[in-house]
Amino acid sequence: MNELYITALGMGFAGSFHCLGMCGPIALAIQGGKSQGPQQVFDRLLYNFGRATTYTLLGGFAGLLGQGLSWLVGYQVYLTAFLGVMMLAFGIFAVNPDKLLSFIPFLGGWFQFVRKQLGKFLRNAKWYNFFSIGIMNGFLPCGLVYMAMIAALSTSSISEGMSYMFMFGLGTIPMMFAVAVAGQFIETKVRNQVRRIYPVLFLAMGGLLLLRAYNIHQSSQQMADKPMEEVEMKCH
Repeated sequence: MNELYITALGMGFAGSFHCLGMCGPIALAIQGGKSQGPQQVFDRLLYNFGRATTYTLLGGFAGLLGQGLSWLVGYQVYLTAFLGVMMLAFGIFAVNPDKLLSFIPFLGGWFQFVRKQLGKFLRNAKWYNFFSIGIMNGFLPCGLVYMAMIAALSTSSISEGMSYMFMFGLGTIPMMFAVAVAGQFIETKVRNQVRRIYPVLFLAMGGLLLLRAYNIHQSSQQMADKPMEEVEMKCH
């Protein structure tokens, strides 16, 4: 597994500690269902893979935008380095990335719309609705999701953008699955203490992103330094 997907998994895992604040109550709400045993596990997996599906679609959109920016020389390095520095800042200053969303006016209305749709599904929290709940949950405004989309944007590929965001979604599943299944056994105080871990994870993710930016830069330099006769030319 290359560093791109390791970074995506790590960002998702770090984000899942942050997500306890926004998505945790939704996970706890579906936890209140009547299913038990294997059916309970299946229901919660449907919910979590619904979220991962939304993230994957958003990654495809980001990758498509990245393809359109491929003519900008060095933009991948700048985007990745910028995101790495942001992650380090969040870790050092314990910044809540969702606070940045307050500067984007239209997100308030979007959040209200998504919340209403979620409410409809949660009022009838049957097994066949859990995937839909996850889909809508994935559209909730979230600073970390948008930062992951910036990283997916730097892939300059629809398929890699989708893969990046899918791995990000997978990274969020362990914590969110645990909350959905065993939330009633986890006191609020304990959940708040767990969330304090994520600044440390932000520091690690920032370091990985800066390493990736450096590697992208090195690869570009190596390609630029190659003599023209070594570059394979193809005519179509």
